Amino acid sequence: MIHEMSKDAQFITTTFRPELLQNANKFYGVKFRNKVSHVECCTREEAHDFVEDDTTHA
Repeated sequence: MIHEMSKDAQFITTTFRPELLQNANKFYGVKFRNKVSHVECCTREEAHDFVEDDTTHA
């Protein structure tokens, strides 16, 4: 549904679901260090590794 509607709109989502990465154009990782959130661009592969590795965000 998001893929179809993205022809006329922009969507920003947060997820731990790998299937939502399939149609994305851009990926960002958010890391929490020293009580501060840091946002960085990342590749599709890095995003996929993050959502698949449940030890990273457990």
